[in-house]
Amino acid sequence: MLHFIREKIQGWIAWAIVILLIIPFALWGINKYMDGGGPLVAAMVNGEEISQRDYQQNYYMQRNRMREMLGAQYDPSVFDARIKEQAMQDLINQELLAQHANDAGFRVAEASVKQTILSIDAFKADGQFSNQLYTSALKAQGETPASFEHRLQRAILTQQLHSGVSTSAIVPQAELDRLLKLENQTRDVDHLLLKADRFKDEADASEDALQQYYEQHRDEFMTPEQVSIEYVELKSTDLGKDVQPTDEELQQFYKERASQFQVPEERRSRHILIAVDAGADEETITKAREKANDIYKKLTDGADFAKLAEEFSDDPGSSKLGGDIGFFGRGNLDPQYEDALFSLKEGEISEPVLSSFGFHIIKLEEIRAEKSKSFDEVKDELLAEYQQNIADRKFFQEAEKLTTLAYEVPTTLTDAAGAVGLEIKTTPLFGRQGGTGVAANPKVAQAAFSNEVLVEGYNSEPLEIGENHVVVLRVKDHVEKKPRTLEQAKAEIKIRLMNEKAQEKAKLQGEEIISRLRAGEEPSAIAEEMGLEWTKSGELKRSDRKIDSAIVKQAFKLSRPKEGDRSYGGTVLAAGDYAVVAVNSVTDGKIGEIEESKKVNLKQTLTGIRGEAVFNDLLATMKEEAKIVIQQENVE
Repeated sequence: MLHFIREKIQGWIAWAIVILLIIPFALWGINKYMDGGGPLVAAMVNGEEISQRDYQQNYYMQRNRMREMLGAQYDPSVFDARIKEQAMQDLINQELLAQHANDAGFRVAEASVKQTILSIDAFKADGQFSNQLYTSALKAQGETPASFEHRLQRAILTQQLHSGVSTSAIVPQAELDRLLKLENQTRDVDHLLLKADRFKDEADASEDALQQYYEQHRDEFMTPEQVSIEYVELKSTDLGKDVQPTDEELQQFYKERASQFQVPEERRSRHILIAVDAGADEETITKAREKANDIYKKLTDGADFAKLAEEFSDDPGSSKLGGDIGFFGRGNLDPQYEDALFSLKEGEISEPVLSSFGFHIIKLEEIRAEKSKSFDEVKDELLAEYQQNIADRKFFQEAEKLTTLAYEVPTTLTDAAGAVGLEIKTTPLFGRQGGTGVAANPKVAQAAFSNEVLVEGYNSEPLEIGENHVVVLRVKDHVEKKPRTLEQAKAEIKIRLMNEKAQEKAKLQGEEIISRLRAGEEPSAIAEEMGLEWTKSGELKRSDRKIDSAIVKQAFKLSRPKEGDRSYGGTVLAAGDYAVVAVNSVTDGKIGEIEESKKVNLKQTLTGIRGEAVFNDLLATMKEEAKIVIQQENVE
């Protein structure tokens, strides 16, 4: 129950904002083949328009998300109508919330909008925000910075409203304590396992049974539906190979990146560590300081640093090396150690320095001055980076051409391939689970069997199957599924029948055992009679996985046994085996023994659920009072 609670905590508005910010820019957007003309209206909410374009984009986005989740199990005839309805309701909800937030006085600063945009990875190049990438991505979406920033501002606004309402919920302490006791409850459990394999010899697999099963399940014995595709793929790694800059161009490139070829100053040192544990008292620290000062005095009197390090240093890694820790630049050592080291001259020894590890006596052995790698040293690296930069820029330009022509001429790849100089390739036949080569990619297999590509005959949208690697495809050949004959399916049917019958017999015998146990028969006597053995599972928590999770789940579904008695139940396991489960006793969690972090987490979860319910009630009220008109002719 509590696991279910945590899974349901995420509200739809947070999900909607994630979609708004990320998914539309994962590639170049999701655009339908639409006619020109002015914007059409999909719905009116209190006089405010929801455009057909926004509706279509939301619909395609949700449909693609569902396809990714379900893969080959996605059935357009089952899901598409529902997704259309959900896409429209989401937009209506967003519009109502934005109106309500404005009326309630919620506002979003321009700086917040800009900060959000700067944080979106789709608009970054080399980890930095790129205005060129930003405007190009929006242009590919058919959107301007002003319109996107307006939509983003509205999304942040509605999230503010959602947060303000949902965080105001209150969870009574009594309810929290009750759930904590349940969540931390333990149960003493035994179980008896009935393996289905022991009943296989009793399973009926006669010719009549095979024929009957075949007739009743004919649709399950089909040759798989298959397609072959033709496709074009664009990879940045293919675009920079032939770029050969002159030495002058590489020299300029080298100058522009001079800082990345700087090798900072490094210093080689020895040290003697007198360790002091974290949290040590003042007396311990004083003794360590006195010991370090004594060693320092010996060094100033001419003692050999390496020998004293071997004798006194508490650093096991360096003491055997005379305290030598090698070369280090700034930013790699404890700050106190580092500050002392970089204040010394070669051959100098520092006074004892206190760090988080204890007292160090440091000797600077050698300095490697800061230097720059020469052009010749990094020429190959420069060439590779130069070629990659050219390839990345060319990739974006060519990808834009490919995207545009694949949509403008949706029934052939010839124009798109010709515009970017790509070869049209083909694959062998493959099924919904994918094939070999490019067809092994789940995105490719999913797109090939999509309604637009398979049924309508359109080119797919560009599919990003790797970094700077996209594919556009269309179906070349389609082989529909067809029934297998009984002879072809007989071996599979026989296995199915034997498994099903064996599992059924295991379940029946398990249920018989449970009836006898509940009637008062002794568990050990029943087990001995049937040649079985009770397994002592011990004290189990809800989250335990030391035994089959189905057994744990069944144990926590059973009623609390009376004193000196047991509760019995049974469950089918994943392999078809059957487990008889006995609960001997139940111990509720003790509030005083539960970690404070668990209490806080559960309270936050319950507050979120309660707040989400309050928020949904508010939204329902707004919808009841709103004037909403859906233009059905524009949302089909």
